Amino acid sequence: MLRFIKHHLATESGVEFYGIFSLMIFVLFFLLVLIRISRMKKSTIEELSNIPLGTEESTIENKIP
Repeated sequence: MLRFIKHHLATESGVEFYGIFSLMIFVLFFLLVLIRISRMKKSTIEELSNIPLGTEESTIENKIP
């Protein structure tokens, strides 16, 4: 199976673009995630970090305005 894929990709022209394009999307996505996390308020981070520790009732009360 791998031999078939390798041979097929070797015969196609412009295949190297897909590897570069996918790497660029991967790096861009994680850069955006890092930027969003670095700009997040400390209170929001603390609230999100306590979600697994809270009881189900307290999380429901926090969601209802």
